[in-house]
Amino acid sequence: MRDWLLHMKYCPSLSIKQLGQLCKEVGSEVKDWSADEIAIYLGMKDSQHERFKREFQTFNLEAALDELTQHNIDFITYNDEDYPRLLFQLYDPPVLLFLKGKRSLLSEEKLAIVGTRKMTNYGKQVLRRLIPPLCKVPYTIVSGLALGVDAEAHRETLSADGNTIAVIGSGLLQFYPIENKRLFEQIVRNGLVISEYAPNVTARKWHFPERNRLISGLSLGTVIVQAEKRSGSLITADASLNQNREVFAVPGDILHACSEGTNKLIQEGAKLVMDASDIIEEIG
Repeated sequence: MRDWLLHMKYCPSLSIKQLGQLCKEVGSEVKDWSADEIAIYLGMKDSQHERFKREFQTFNLEAALDELTQHNIDFITYNDEDYPRLLFQLYDPPVLLFLKGKRSLLSEEKLAIVGTRKMTNYGKQVLRRLIPPLCKVPYTIVSGLALGVDAEAHRETLSADGNTIAVIGSGLLQFYPIENKRLFEQIVRNGLVISEYAPNVTARKWHFPERNRLISGLSLGTVIVQAEKRSGSLITADASLNQNREVFAVPGDILHACSEGTNKLIQEGAKLVMDASDIIEEIG
């Protein structure tokens, strides 16, 4: 089953939802199906059927494993003993994740910190205030390695000698955004980078909501530090609520756009955060 799951992840026309459906509804017997049988079961349209069939038939397991070994990329499936148990609580848990860095961090207690790409100096000061005591608990800090708050959360964690996990929306060999490439390499050396996509898959806009459910899904709670009214960080907050996790929000200037999302979350019941102890006491 492990090799079959890897095979399916190297068929990018097969969506995460479709692969999850196969594993949930059919189980291990699906590994003996042909491409046509899978496509018919899933009700694929002709264009997707043809793309999937080409990908299915051209896959080379040995070449894929060689590529992963060459680039020090590991992978974990939902059948492995160290698969993060919190992910099983998701409606659509990932069946396979690609890993680069310290796999052992998957077993640590984790807290997500996310926010706007347009971080202000206030956001940076908040992270400097919150992260060092959270690292001492210790919580492993999870974020999305995006520009702004995400990247700064990773940097502050590394500076505090804490553990950090980055969940990205592209394959591990097609890193995005390129501006954070050096930070990506730092996290690989000192933490862990996770992707749900095969190594050479480029970022697509729908990947980021999929990624966000993993950021919150891996974590006991999610802290939002600065977010506009329509920020992607609010998608992570919604995912966290849907997963029955804690949601925390840092209040901000009512006249600044970067505070609209976080202040609204507090109005709607998110726990207001002024200090790391507000988070630690709530989670325990």
